[in-house]
Amino acid sequence: MQARDFPPTLWLPIATFGSALCGALFLTASRMPLGWGLLALGLYFLWLWYRRMRSALASLKAIKAYGEADWNDLPRIWSSLEQENIALKEQAYREDQLRHSILTNLNVGIVLLGSLRQIVTFNPAAQRLLGSSSRVLFKGTATDLLNDPESLGMMDKAFNGDTSAWSRDRAGRILSFYAVPLSIKTDASAADLGILLAIQDITQQEALEQTRQKFISNASHELKTPVTSIRVAAENLMDDGWIPPEGEGNIKIILRNVDRMTLLLNDISELSRIETGALKLEFISIALEAFLKDVIDNASPLAKYKNVEMSLEIEPCLMDRNFVSDPLRLNQLLENLLSNAIKFSPEKSTVLLSVRLENQWIVFSVRDNGPGISPKDSNRIFERFYRTQTARGVPGTGLGLAIVKHLSRIMGGEVNFESIPCRETTFFVRLPWETPKG
Repeated sequence: MQARDFPPTLWLPIATFGSALCGALFLTASRMPLGWGLLALGLYFLWLWYRRMRSALASLKAIKAYGEADWNDLPRIWSSLEQENIALKEQAYREDQLRHSILTNLNVGIVLLGSLRQIVTFNPAAQRLLGSSSRVLFKGTATDLLNDPESLGMMDKAFNGDTSAWSRDRAGRILSFYAVPLSIKTDASAADLGILLAIQDITQQEALEQTRQKFISNASHELKTPVTSIRVAAENLMDDGWIPPEGEGNIKIILRNVDRMTLLLNDISELSRIETGALKLEFISIALEAFLKDVIDNASPLAKYKNVEMSLEIEPCLMDRNFVSDPLRLNQLLENLLSNAIKFSPEKSTVLLSVRLENQWIVFSVRDNGPGISPKDSNRIFERFYRTQTARGVPGTGLGLAIVKHLSRIMGGEVNFESIPCRETTFFVRLPWETPKG
């Protein structure tokens, strides 16, 4: 330990006394210069000691004055801290009661699973919905809670950080599950990933949805016969010359509206088949470049009528490659997107169909230079019969994008879009490069 580590009241007196003693000894030994030097050094240490002591006394006086002021104010400070502590306790109690009330009265089942997949907490709705398995909520794990392969796979996905949703039949009811990744704080420096599992009984909604789908399917099927009869009768009137010249305009109006109704009924019937699972996919190997050129050729008549150019871009690595898919449904999906793009494109603009590979996904995109999609319409663009303000003057059924969405899903992929209002819109369809299972 060095001398500066000692308090000034300790090392300075020692240094002063030592220097004076050594100086006196050297003087008695007739070593005058060294003796007087050591005595001078002792006087210097004595002066330093005096300065340090004076500074320390001044600090003590200041501390004493500050301490007396704080001591007089201590009752007020203590009272303020007590009031703040009481307020914080009351707030924590109210928040705990609110959370407890929400979880208790919520009709949706809630189960919190920790990072080790153990059940941390749950609400009464979860007990009610899970029925006989609710006993595992008290000390079980994710595997005890739902042990079917689909549920375990979906929860694995959630524990890996991806939100997942699925449904399953359970004791005569249809339950939907929604697993959300959740960061659970374990200590001050780290957080582990758990999941929040929401459970809901959708039996009634599913029954209503099946009723709706059956009604639409039956109605569209039954309406096709009278619509066909109307068309045949109108064509016979024109062909047989029974309509005077002034009445031909009305017959043409009838035929145009019959065509629109036929198109609508076909789209409704197709969407109903997709939604009810009646549509079966047939996967085969497709020569990608030749297939896309045929898609462009099929859309060309409408493009010429609208005076719109068509363009095709294929990523070089996909040239001369085959892709496994259902050619009829893939063609239907891309034709719907191209038809929309052409209808909304201004004259002399270009509609681009492109394809690229992203990891294990093949991405088809269709870009146009139309009016774009406004932010207020972006969340509803794939709904049945929904048409934007700009689309209401353009022929269509309002079902094309809904069909694209459902076809993408049953083919194992997804559809989304990017749009710059008044400039361009691009729709993206991502499909798995490998054949979907099932």
